[in-house]
Amino acid sequence: MTRKRVVVLGGGIGGVSAAVNLAQKLRGKHDVILIDRRPYHIYQPANLLLMTGERRPSDITRDLTRTERYGVRVILGNILGIDPSTQTVELESERIGYDYLILALGLETHPEEIPGACEGAYHAWELEAAVRCYDALRNFSGGTIVVGMPATPYRCPPAPFEALFSIDTFLHKRGVRQRTEIHFVAPMARPGGDPKSANRWLTEHAEARGVITHFDWPVAEIDHEHNVVRNAHGDELHYDLMFMIPPHRPAQVLLDSGLAEPAGVQVDYDTLATRYPNIYALGDCVNFPASKAGVVAHQQADLIAHNLAVELTGHGTKERFRLHTT
Repeated sequence: MTRKRVVVLGGGIGGVSAAVNLAQKLRGKHDVILIDRRPYHIYQPANLLLMTGERRPSDITRDLTRTERYGVRVILGNILGIDPSTQTVELESERIGYDYLILALGLETHPEEIPGACEGAYHAWELEAAVRCYDALRNFSGGTIVVGMPATPYRCPPAPFEALFSIDTFLHKRGVRQRTEIHFVAPMARPGGDPKSANRWLTEHAEARGVITHFDWPVAEIDHEHNVVRNAHGDELHYDLMFMIPPHRPAQVLLDSGLAEPAGVQVDYDTLATRYPNIYALGDCVNFPASKAGVVAHQQADLIAHNLAVELTGHGTKERFRLHTT
C-alpha cells in the first residue's frame, strides 16, 4: 500500500489517544498528524481541582510535542476550514491534505449565550476560567452562592454536582461554609424514579449538605450590576458569587463545514464513521448516546485507531464499538 496520511484534529484526551495509538500501530509506515491551536494538552477532568487550588495549571498540562516520540507529527494552528470534497484541512498558514481524518475537537464553551454570564459569573470548564474561579472562592468570606447548569449537551454530565460538592468542601475547609447559603439551579425537572439512580442520589446528597435546590429553573439572565440571576419564568435569586456552567456547542468549524449539527457530528455507532468517506469522529463533538466524558473518548479513540491500522496494514480484524464503563 502507498504511504497514507491520517490527520487528527484536536489535542484533547480523544485526539491524543487516537494519534498516539495509531502511530504506534503503524510503526512509521504511514503518517499521523495531530493538529491543535494550543501547544499543550489539558487534562480537563482536573479543572475542578484547579478551582479549589488542589492543582496548578502546570500539573494538568503537557506539551503536545511529547507525542512525537511515538511517531506523531504535531502542527499548531487555528483550523479555518474542512473540505471533505478535496480532503483538505485549511489552517491560517497552510492547507493540509489527508487520506483519513479523525475529528476530535470536543465542545466549545459559550458563556456569552447567557446575557451577563461573561461579566457576572465564574465557571471551571476551561483552564483559565478555573484559575479565576479559585481566586474568587479563596477570597469569598460568606454570603450566597448560586451554582447553575445549562441545558445539555455539556462536558461530563455529573460534573455540575462535582463542582457543587467541591465548592461546599472548599468552604468548609476555609471555615466559611456556616456563613454561606448555596443554591443549585437546573433547567430539568426534579429527578424521580429509582431511588438508586445517579441523578436522584446526587440531588439528595446535595440537599443533605445543606444545598437549596431549584429544578425547572432555566437561567435566562445574570444581572451582574445588581447581583441577581433570573430564570425564563421571571423568578430571580440574589447572589454574592455566581457559578454558571456555560452552554456548550460543537466547534464552529465543524458547523460551518456541514460536518456537525448543533447536537454534534452524526456517526455510525458501530464504527464511528461519518457520512463522508474516510472521516471519523469521536469524543464530545459526536452526537452519541453516551456521557461526554474522557473515558468514552478514549475508548472511541482506541476503536478508530485499531480499525484504521487494520485497513492500512492489512493485518487483523476490524471491530465494532462496545463501550465499557465498569
